[in-house]
Amino acid sequence: MKSNQNIVYLGLGSNLRQPSYRNTIKVIESIKKKIYKSGLRVTKASNYWLTYPIPFSNIPKFINCVVKCLIVSKKANNPVSLLEYLKSLEIEIGRKKKYNNISRIIDIDILDFKGEIINKTIISPHPRMHSRKFVLIPMRKIAPNWKHPIYKKKIDFLITQIKTSQILIEKK
Repeated sequence: MKSNQNIVYLGLGSNLRQPSYRNTIKVIESIKKKIYKSGLRVTKASNYWLTYPIPFSNIPKFINCVVKCLIVSKKANNPVSLLEYLKSLEIEIGRKKKYNNISRIIDIDILDFKGEIINKTIISPHPRMHSRKFVLIPMRKIAPNWKHPIYKKKIDFLITQIKTSQILIEKK
């Protein structure tokens, strides 16, 4: 039996605040509290990281973190249903999906769903996570031994393979 059979990793990011939240960290904190309704329980969360947008543009910098979640309800066992719920949370907070790579109040990505390789309605692991330091570095803090399900490589190795300049500043 795989040790990550009930584990889901989520990436949370924001670069816009909403009037009901004082700042982008408050937006992400609100999401972390609401995740339980999906059938997940947050067991670990990385620190927050200030990052520049990828690809680089003049939009505001992002605050990102990664959370490790335990599946505690059957409703979170279906990755498509889980994704639908998480996208409804984004809308509830105030996200308006128009285009990729634009400013947003919240972005919730399923990075890894139970270590499974899924390529249907949802893609897991996230198709670009292996090339994003703002995902891998926070994830290394909460799951240092995690291995990419497709590449079968640990986080430290994946980080060394990223050749583009990506600036991250840890916010403690």
